[in-house]
Amino acid sequence: MRKDVDLHIHTALIGCANDTMGVPELLGRCEQEGIMSVAITDHLNRPDQLPTHHLIKQQLREYEGPVQVTWGVEANVIDPATGAISVVEEHVEEMGFELVIAGPHSSYHEEPDVRSIVDLQHRLMMQVVANPLVHVLVHPWWFGRREFDSGVLAWLTDLQQWPEAQIRELGQAAAETGTAIEMNASAIINSPIYGPEFLADYKRAFGILLEEGAKFTTGSDAHNIDQLGRSSDAAEYLEAIGATDEDLLVPEPTDWS
Repeated sequence: MRKDVDLHIHTALIGCANDTMGVPELLGRCEQEGIMSVAITDHLNRPDQLPTHHLIKQQLREYEGPVQVTWGVEANVIDPATGAISVVEEHVEEMGFELVIAGPHSSYHEEPDVRSIVDLQHRLMMQVVANPLVHVLVHPWWFGRREFDSGVLAWLTDLQQWPEAQIRELGQAAAETGTAIEMNASAIINSPIYGPEFLADYKRAFGILLEEGAKFTTGSDAHNIDQLGRSSDAAEYLEAIGATDEDLLVPEPTDWS
């Protein structure tokens, strides 16, 4: 499987990545690492971030190196009742985003109600996959450390609570809509939050998604420059479940002329 694709990279400009992730610097590191097809996908959580996205886009236009860059954005689920995401059609039209990655970024719970959390995550992932603006369901089952430390997700040491029927339903929906599902290196594979039992179940779940015809992406989710290159870890995970290049979404690069 291709190990030179990374469709989830942040920059320092929005503020979620650190100062090492300037646009020229991160693209230079991609060249060094041999990562030749990338997407820049900073968060757009609020409309007042749009001017910063304009600046990012301008800096990408100035790049003249060999890395093929797709102009993208990451959206959060902002309303767990409806599954609405933070990026809307007007944002896509204004900015010309060519790759929208999106997904839940919280359990949206304050108590460790396992069945309710699992069912809500499934419903939200299904709604993201069905959203016509979205090309990629991003880092399924990622949560911030605060939710583990608070006890809300203390039970999430494996994925045995995610029913196979729900996994298959998600895979079928992704295959039907053409929405890819991300294998994320930094947020999942290399995260200290998730142990070997969780990762074994995660790999098993992705194998079921593959059986149902889902396509995948690989992403480093890099927030500092030393995380670039981790997308190869995601590719190795997909290889381990039998996925091939035919199962990988690699978008056309943006025409920056």
